[in-house]
Amino acid sequence: MKMSDKNTQKTIEVMKFKDFELDNQIKRALSELGFVYPLEVQQQTIPKILEGVDLIVQSQTGSGKTAGFAIPICEKIDVELESPQVLVLTPTRELAEQVKGDFSDIGRYKGIKFSAIYGKQPMDVQRKELKKNPHVIVATPGRMMDHLLNKNVKLKDIKYFVIDEADEMLLMGFKDQIEAIIKKMPSERVTLLFSATMPEEVKHISQLYMNKPESIEIESEVSTHTKIEQIYYAVDGLKKVDFMRKMIKHEDPKKCIIFCNTKDQVDSLFDIMRKYHRKVCAVHGGMDQGLRMQKLKEFKRGEYTMLIATDVAARGLHVQGLTHVINYGVPFENENYVHRIGRTGRVDENGIAITMVIPSETARFIALQKFLGYEIPCKGGHVERKAPQNTKRRNGPERYKATNRKGATIQLNVGSANSRLRTGDILGVLRNIKEVSGQDIGKIEMNAKFTNVTIFDGKESIIIKALQTKKIKGQIYRAKKIQ
Repeated sequence: MKMSDKNTQKTIEVMKFKDFELDNQIKRALSELGFVYPLEVQQQTIPKILEGVDLIVQSQTGSGKTAGFAIPICEKIDVELESPQVLVLTPTRELAEQVKGDFSDIGRYKGIKFSAIYGKQPMDVQRKELKKNPHVIVATPGRMMDHLLNKNVKLKDIKYFVIDEADEMLLMGFKDQIEAIIKKMPSERVTLLFSATMPEEVKHISQLYMNKPESIEIESEVSTHTKIEQIYYAVDGLKKVDFMRKMIKHEDPKKCIIFCNTKDQVDSLFDIMRKYHRKVCAVHGGMDQGLRMQKLKEFKRGEYTMLIATDVAARGLHVQGLTHVINYGVPFENENYVHRIGRTGRVDENGIAITMVIPSETARFIALQKFLGYEIPCKGGHVERKAPQNTKRRNGPERYKATNRKGATIQLNVGSANSRLRTGDILGVLRNIKEVSGQDIGKIEMNAKFTNVTIFDGKESIIIKALQTKKIKGQIYRAKKIQ
């Protein structure tokens, strides 16, 4: 596929997965999975991992990073060697199962054996599975240490070591286990560290245990705070549940996760919400593991449209079509906010993140905004005497309803026939322009070779100027006013 850079008049060749030097069995699996063009993180990581380079990758959840390391690792596995060659550490058992599933999909035709090892499963069952010498082990740190201490597995042939969601694991207190596991592996190996954020603890691990690592930082093609509309409501604690019910009725999410800070909050909120919603389920770390895994699978399949969960229970969960994330309270750790809202707005999707803030959480919420580097707009709530005017968001068809405001039309020199852009890509970039909000943007009409956008309140000149330097999906497109 060729794409034209309008400014430089250069033609950029975009590789397909079939263009990579991969085994035909891997290519067959990728084709059946519908993989055609690699995402940015995959474009950058696959060649480096095939070359045997240690990598530190800072990439948001949902960027396609799992395939970014699973594809080249499956390519490099020696199926004739009956011994574990790959160890992937993940913070939760749910993510371990998900990563194992991704590996299984990619390596299905190559004869690769996989195993997911995590707590609250019988050790004896796992010991028997490890005795079969899987090529790839995906594990949580605690249970991996248990098997190493019991001499149920040897890591002498490990060639690839992946630390997935490193910031989450360190936040959960797994630093000692990770370091102990590393000491059981050969020093001659490829180490890959993936993290959504890069706190000092993650940098420390990389300095101690990686060999001249290269750093890759993936900026979302549309940044998190443009792909995901983030808002908050200021509410009194006693009115929070009732207000949230009305807010959910107004939002009418197709599929959403409500995050709570504690298991008790999950249980209490579930008891209330199931009276009003037939398709609601709940998960937290105190539940029976089998039941929890079952509920998560049913939520992913669409049998439930609302999930109430703690951070640990839903960490690493990837659900297609998740439209809303609701924070029942401000998370105690700022990094958790990033991971929570990352459940929506994944890859080519947009989403909405809503946080309920009670007075006692105000200081923590202010600190969160400082950590994020931007302010989250308030959309009203019960503690205000008068809700702000014009706070009703207009989504979908409502955005295009008739309005009394006068609008101008700008035209971008890009359309559906000469790009892979969607209207959501354009909207996300426009909303991120300084002095421009979603209320200033009207109908976006994409034609074959150009796109017309209605702009309100005289903001068209600001947008035209900004688009001279702002990229949409990695490219700059010209804009002009046509009426």
